[in-house]
Amino acid sequence: MFNGSVAATAPRGPTRGRSNERGRDFGVRLILVRVPTNVVGSVSKQPRTKKKRRPRAPTAADHDTPRRTARLTLEALEIARGHDGLLRGKPEPALLVALYRTNGPLPASLVGRLLLRAPLNGELPCKVQFAGRELRYDARFAVTERILVVALAIEEDSGTGVEALYAALETPEQFLLYAASESVPSPLGLDEWSRRECRAPAACPVEILLGGENCENVADSDNLIAAAAFSVPSQAQADDAWRVPFVSRDRRNDWTLLVRMRVAV
Repeated sequence: MFNGSVAATAPRGPTRGRSNERGRDFGVRLILVRVPTNVVGSVSKQPRTKKKRRPRAPTAADHDTPRRTARLTLEALEIARGHDGLLRGKPEPALLVALYRTNGPLPASLVGRLLLRAPLNGELPCKVQFAGRELRYDARFAVTERILVVALAIEEDSGTGVEALYAALETPEQFLLYAASESVPSPLGLDEWSRRECRAPAACPVEILLGGENCENVADSDNLIAAAAFSVPSQAQADDAWRVPFVSRDRRNDWTLLVRMRVAV
């Protein structure tokens, strides 16, 4: 590519050419003068300035916590002692298990429940294995949320008490819990009770008030053996085995539910 200018100069002496009517023509020579390209570039090019990127506006997804899956697997029921009244044979265990999510001042909410009957066919003590009985819940949890497990053991007769308590699990705002070992009971709502420290493998034996009434009265003709509960944080990964004890006041019934609690991202 040539960058330069063109100039016309007169010849130094006479040149040969053709004559016309006005006289003799004089030839013209073209002389090319080179101009350095760097001079042209220095004049024409302007320094470029980089555009600053605008910061990206935060979206709702930026503030979401990762999805987590809570899985409560019921593995077995151990029966150390069992009693169903005078001359009435072996007990007929019915287990009610509920899974709640709690978040401080917000009310607890039920995310899953199940009823599990465990017929006893052999001699006591014995162990009844369960297969495929699980509560599973997948969601995004706030940092302060906890996962609470409440379990009740009932010796079933008519079944009316089992039905009433199973239905009551749907309304966690009616429940008040306190430790069975407390000499002076201090009942707490599910959200407040769940903030207590719980460490595997032992769940905490509890007494339950339902609408201000003891659950034993709600069980009616069925016999409430005992209740227990434990909670885990929603943000910590977990895979723990828990022993959930059910011991009646007269100690004639001594059952233990074996469960595994998993929290995974």
